Amino acid sequence: MTAMSAEERGDLAQALLPEAAGLVCAVREERPEQIAARLRGLSRYELEALAVVLAAIVDPDRGLKEALSWVDFDEYGEPTKYRPSTRRTVREAAPDVAPRGRGVDRVAVERALRGGQVNLNAAERSMAVDIGLRRGMSYDDVAAALRMDREAVKRSWERSKTRARKEGRWVPPMQVGEISGVA
Repeated sequence: MTAMSAEERGDLAQALLPEAAGLVCAVREERPEQIAARLRGLSRYELEALAVVLAAIVDPDRGLKEALSWVDFDEYGEPTKYRPSTRRTVREAAPDVAPRGRGVDRVAVERALRGGQVNLNAAERSMAVDIGLRRGMSYDDVAAALRMDREAVKRSWERSKTRARKEGRWVPPMQVGEISGVA
């Protein structure tokens, strides 16, 4: 999928406004199964856009206590006496998040490793190389599945191992698919 123009994004947000309003009401009035059915009908891109539309509906300077005042039940639907006692606003409760690009689609990574014609972003391609090699695929098999050069796969694997070591994660001493001479 190509990037959307500002006009296309606006059209999508406008088209999803009824879905957003419906979800707001459903969360307050419907059963979890009904909410799940509502969400199942949306594509991944519509869900991402819906999250943005819903966020646009919320006033970030509204107090958390006021924003959550309608919640008078627990996860089992039982009445609760919980009320946020904080005076923080929605904005103050939001964590600082560094931009991460468009994220990683794990399903797309799996499809690509099975040889599907999937366009992966850089983070997804790196993850696919890491997963493929850790599963025992050879450099050549990963390169073919991801439509990459064998040397590019090796470089990506080396960078992945370096990152993993810095983060304290286990790294196989050699690429599993390249182990030979073991009887």
